[in-house]
Amino acid sequence: MPIWCNMQANDTELQACFVLHSRRYRDTSLLVELFSRVQGRFTMVARGARGKKSRFAGSLQLFVPLLVSSFGRGEMKTAKNIEINGAAYNLTGRNLLIGLYVNELLYRLLGKYDPLEELYDRYEQLINLLQVNDLPPSILRSFELSLLSDLGYAVSFDVEAESGNPISAGKDYSFRVHSGFHVAGSTGPGAIRGEHLLAIADGRIDTTTDQIAKRITRQSFDQLLAGKPLNSRALFERYLQPGGDS
Repeated sequence: MPIWCNMQANDTELQACFVLHSRRYRDTSLLVELFSRVQGRFTMVARGARGKKSRFAGSLQLFVPLLVSSFGRGEMKTAKNIEINGAAYNLTGRNLLIGLYVNELLYRLLGKYDPLEELYDRYEQLINLLQVNDLPPSILRSFELSLLSDLGYAVSFDVEAESGNPISAGKDYSFRVHSGFHVAGSTGPGAIRGEHLLAIADGRIDTTTDQIAKRITRQSFDQLLAGKPLNSRALFERYLQPGGDS
């Protein structure tokens, strides 16, 4: 399969994709945001996809591996062929909401036609793991941190921002988005113990360090989203309310 370097590449070949988001378009069509292994994120019109006799009916679903070809010279492509490329990933309950959250992050933050093959592979591995009920918290945190790195905003958990010195296990630190960890002037509610940062750097994420990593990734993503809320977070908060998981 040829490698697409930009939006001018040959679109007629089938390429592996997942749907990140879709919405109605005109009378019977769908406007679909796709994440491709070789082209990255791009927008495609599936003409007549909502029609009862459409050859695309039922295929453009979330968490379904697809093979897609498209055509068009502009930024928005038109679907040519769509084939289901394996069984759908079965996500339910809390893990379904995590999947929706990850999809929304990719849809909102990835630039178009930026091929990120390793990110695509990590995404597919993640949704495969989300089929398991007892998913370790480190799985999602690792994906979030790797996504920040792919976006050019990697977080260094083992280096002090100002001095460049190694993080000290016995010191307290504060986190500044896009800057890093600074020695805290005083121990406050937001202070993070150096030993916890070093544990995250080593991939040792337990209940305590998961909450720290979650706070750091959330602050970083919120900055990149310019304060615009994620719809998937609102869904998750409702799910966590009493009776919300029924």
